[in-house]
Amino acid sequence: MEELARAAVESALNAGAEFADIRIEDSTSTMIEIVDGVTKRSLASHFKGAGVRAFVEGAWAFAQTTELTPSGMRETGASAARLASVTKKRASEKFRIDGPSFRGRVHYRVMTHFADIPIEDRVAFAKFIDDQARDFDRRIVTTRTVYSDLWMTVFVANSLGTEVYFENALPRVSSIPTAKDGTSRQGGHKTLGLRGGFEVMRTPEAQHVGEEAAQLAVELLSSKVAKGGISDVIMDPVLNGVMVHEAFGHACEADNWPAHATVLEDRVGTQVGPETLCLSDDPTLPGRRGSFEYDWEGTKTRKRHLVMNGVLTELLHSLETSSRLGMEPNGAARAQSFMSVPIPRMSNTFMEPGDWDVDELIQDTKSGMILCDFNYGYTDPSKGQFMFQASHGYLIENGERGQIIRDVSLAGQILEVLAKVDAVAKDFHLDAGSCGKNGQTVPDMSGGPHARIRQVPVGGV
Repeated sequence: MEELARAAVESALNAGAEFADIRIEDSTSTMIEIVDGVTKRSLASHFKGAGVRAFVEGAWAFAQTTELTPSGMRETGASAARLASVTKKRASEKFRIDGPSFRGRVHYRVMTHFADIPIEDRVAFAKFIDDQARDFDRRIVTTRTVYSDLWMTVFVANSLGTEVYFENALPRVSSIPTAKDGTSRQGGHKTLGLRGGFEVMRTPEAQHVGEEAAQLAVELLSSKVAKGGISDVIMDPVLNGVMVHEAFGHACEADNWPAHATVLEDRVGTQVGPETLCLSDDPTLPGRRGSFEYDWEGTKTRKRHLVMNGVLTELLHSLETSSRLGMEPNGAARAQSFMSVPIPRMSNTFMEPGDWDVDELIQDTKSGMILCDFNYGYTDPSKGQFMFQASHGYLIENGERGQIIRDVSLAGQILEVLAKVDAVAKDFHLDAGSCGKNGQTVPDMSGGPHARIRQVPVGGV
């Protein structure tokens, strides 16, 4: 791979590129979908190819190929450089790509490689989870289970001297059952996704995903529609993570700065929340779905302290954004595959824990709501506005957890809402997800502790 990568980069430089890089990927994946006990989809995929970028005076060009030969690499590198040279006249800003170079190899060790598990056994596991949800209660009327695994190898090289190789393994299982009682029909949803081999699916946490999803669906049959208004809200770790990721984390992606598309523009180094508030993005956490040692530009990753004691301290950078803004690259460039260009993305994004016990937090709230998990929502990083519908919640009455509620949402402007976070619990949980941006989807996690927001708009009836 090293020789192929050097051929592409050298060819791009010889054709006029100021900077060039390449990602060579060889990945295999499996996806199995079971609906009501019947296998609806069983897909196996193999991705192998290279993506080459060339940069000339502020203009980028990107070319991809599956012809992994010396001649194929040279032609792809030269093609990208010629295209960048043609488009440089239209570049609105002239700058140079600069940054440190890295060399390293990461062989990710798993206990049980996916390739060592016959496809029949992986289908049997998915069916086990599906049956588990359906057998939980007679009121479960439909079930859907999705299992997936991905084994990825990536080699990255660039004209700054970077040459890194890394591997990743990502299994995931989701259970989505529906419960019905009379005219009430409610859905549950639980997902487990971590970094590791098939051994992750043998943990007690994975073995009960169907049961937990079914339990939530059945519990929601007795729920009531929430009443909208202004309320004290305790976010559970999942909803907290969704807010931190969607409403704040995307606004920290540094490609928003040149585009003037973030509510945080001109806010680096200023107070954006209470002194107790700390928000982080950390791809170095062991065993997490959003973890990786090098990013897709070959930059060594590290923990990013987005907000420290209420102050915006750091952004999420690619080599382009760190070069344009004169800041240090921090390994946040990610690409969906070799067929996509790397852009600033989050990894494992969360609110740091505080010092409250969860029960103490509920008792201290007296009247309000606990909002849990996530159905859907929207966010606008340029204005900081967001709305997230929780999958369910609970009323807080006289300092105690009360009636289960549904159809409840949290809305607001992120800087105004963060200013109202007055208590953060000491518990911590990360939830598996996948993040979409610019047509690319990458695996990630988000979460944190329970946290209380005072007097925030809540949607309901």
